[in-house]
Amino acid sequence: MAIVKMKKMYLFGLHKERDQILSALQKLGAAEIIDLKGENIDINATNEKLPEQVGKELSKLELKLGRLKFAIDFLKPYGREPNPLIHGRPRVDVKKLEGLLKRESEILTLVDSLSDLDQKLSRLKTEESRIKNQIESMKPWERLDVPVEELGSTGKVEVRALAVPKKNLMSFRDKAAEKDLPAEIIPVGEGREDSLLLMVYHHSAKSEIQELFKEFSVNIEEFSGFTGTPARIVEQLQERLKAIEAERQKIKTEISALADRLLDFETLYDYWFLGKQKKENFLKMVGTEKVFLMKAWVPEPSVETVKKAVTSVTDAVHIVLAEPSEEDDIPVVLSNPRILQPFELVTELYSLPNPREIDPNAFMALFYFVFFGMMVSDAAYGLVLSLMTGLALWKLKLKGMGKKLAGLLFLGGISTFIWGILFGSWFGDLIKIKPLWMNPLDDPMTVLFLSFALGIIQIYVGIILSACKNIRSGNIADALMDQGLWLVLLTGLIMMAFPGLAGTAKYVALVGAVGLVLTQGRSEKSIVKKFTSGLLSLYNVTGYLSDVLSYSRLLALGLATGVIATVINTMARMLGVNIFGYIAMVLVMVGGHIFNIAVNVLGAYVHDSRLQYIEFFGKFYDGGGRPFDPLRMETKYVDLEDA
Repeated sequence: MAIVKMKKMYLFGLHKERDQILSALQKLGAAEIIDLKGENIDINATNEKLPEQVGKELSKLELKLGRLKFAIDFLKPYGREPNPLIHGRPRVDVKKLEGLLKRESEILTLVDSLSDLDQKLSRLKTEESRIKNQIESMKPWERLDVPVEELGSTGKVEVRALAVPKKNLMSFRDKAAEKDLPAEIIPVGEGREDSLLLMVYHHSAKSEIQELFKEFSVNIEEFSGFTGTPARIVEQLQERLKAIEAERQKIKTEISALADRLLDFETLYDYWFLGKQKKENFLKMVGTEKVFLMKAWVPEPSVETVKKAVTSVTDAVHIVLAEPSEEDDIPVVLSNPRILQPFELVTELYSLPNPREIDPNAFMALFYFVFFGMMVSDAAYGLVLSLMTGLALWKLKLKGMGKKLAGLLFLGGISTFIWGILFGSWFGDLIKIKPLWMNPLDDPMTVLFLSFALGIIQIYVGIILSACKNIRSGNIADALMDQGLWLVLLTGLIMMAFPGLAGTAKYVALVGAVGLVLTQGRSEKSIVKKFTSGLLSLYNVTGYLSDVLSYSRLLALGLATGVIATVINTMARMLGVNIFGYIAMVLVMVGGHIFNIAVNVLGAYVHDSRLQYIEFFGKFYDGGGRPFDPLRMETKYVDLEDA
C-alpha cells in the first residue's frame, strides 16, 4: 500500500561529531529525531550539563535570528525581490555563504544602523502626531490677534482666553452683564463644543469672575510653550510638519539604498535557522560525557541512504535498526504514483491515514475524478480549467499543497472536458456540438440513475474496504457478519428494483436480513438484547438509502452549471443590437462564464470532497495519522545549496 513502512533507528556517536552527523541528516531530510527524555534509557552517566550548554547556544542563536528578522521585515517594503511564485526562491551557493559568514559582524552592525533609522522614524511619527493634535487645538483660535505670551495677569488687568460650552454662552454673558463687572468679552471663534472668547477684566473683579467660571464651566486656555499669535503658531507647526516629512523622506532614501542587502540578511537568517533546528534536536538526545544516543524514525526505503550519509561523515558510529512496536507513535509517509499525488490533498485535509490502516487515496481518486467532472460537465470549462492550472504547474514554482491543488484541478478539468463532450455542453449552448451520449436537460432521470449507480458502487467499495480492514486484523468472522451480510442485504434490495430479478431478490434480501438480526447483537449478554440489537440494526438501511440519495448532487450541480451558462448566453445575446451592445455582449459572456467556472469549480471541489468524507470514508476510514517531520533543510527565504 501507499503508506511507507518506517524503521526505528538508534544511533550512537561521539559528541564532537554530533554536529556533522546532524548536518548530514539535515541535508538528506529522511530522519525524524525522537525526543528521548521521556523514555527509560539505560545510560548511567547522563551528561546533565548538555541541556544547559545547548540552551545557552540556543539563546544566542535566537537573539541573532531576532535581529536579522527585524532587518528583513524592516527592509522588505523597500526592496524589489522577484516574485518567488514565478521565479522561485533565490539560490545561494557555498562561496557566497562563506563570504557572508566572514562579514557577519559587519552585517550585524548594519542591522544596528537599521535599528537606529527605525527609531528615528518612530520619533518623527510621534512628533508628527503631537504636532497635528496641537494644530487641531490651535486652529479655532486663529482669529485671536493677541500673542499668547501676553495673555495672563498684568497687575491690574487680566487677559484670558476662555472656552465656554456653547449651551452656557448666553447665560454666561448675561450674568456678567447683570453683575456689571469691569470686564470686556470679545468673541474669537468656535470649537467643536465650545465658544472661544477673549476676556479682559480688572483684577478687583477676579473673585466674582472666577465664581462665574465655575458656575458656567468656563475653562481658561493655556498656551504653554508657545509664543506669537495662534495663526503664527499654526503656521510654524505646519512648517515643522513639512520639515518632518522631508526628514522622513531622507531617511527612507537612506533605507532604500540599503535594500539591496536584503538577500544577505535573508541568507544569514536561513543559515542560522538551520543551525537552531540542529541545536533543538540536540536536546532530544541523551548521552554521557563523550557519547550521545539518538533515536529517529526513518522510512524503510531510505535506511541505506541514511546509513551512507552518516558513515560518510564518520566511522565512529553505531547504528541499530528496529521494527516499530504497537505502542509507537509512527509518523506517516505516503508514496503514491504521480497521477494519484494530487488526490492526497483531499485526504490530508480530512486526516492522514493511521499508519496501521489502508491508504484511501488509490480507491478514492477515481471516484473523485469522475464526480468532479460530472458536477461541472462543460467541455469548454474543462479545457479552460486544465489550461490555466497546467500553465500554473508549468510556469509557477508551486510546492506542497499548492502544487497538489493545481494538479487536482488540472485532472478535474480533464474529467470535466470528457463529461462535457458526453453531454454536448460547450460554454452551455454557446457552441452547438452534438453530445456523444445525451443532453442531461433532455433526460435528467437517466443522469440521476447514473448518479445513484456510481454512489452504490462507491458505497460497496467502502464496505469491502472495511471488511478488508477486519480481515487484516484477523477478524474474519466480523468481516463476514458486519460487512458481508450487509452486502447481501443491500444487493437483494437493489435487485428488487429490477422486475426480472424480483423473485430471487427477496430471498437474497431475506438471507441478509436474517443474518444481521442473528449476528449484530452478538456482543450482548442476554438473548433478548441480542435479538433486539440485531433487529434494530436493520434500521441502518435508512442510512445507506440516505447515502445513496446524497449522490443526486452529481446531477444537481451538473444541471446548475449548464443552466447558468445558458442564462448567461441568453442575456448576452439580448444585448447584441448595436456596436455598444456587441461590446457589452462580449463583456457579459466573458465575465459571466469566468464567474460560472469559478463558482462551479468551487462547488464541485466542496461537494465532491463531502461525498468522499461522509459517504465513502465513513464506511472504513479512521485517519488520525501524523505527518513525518524529518530534520531537513527547511529554509524560509532562500535555497541554500550546501550549508
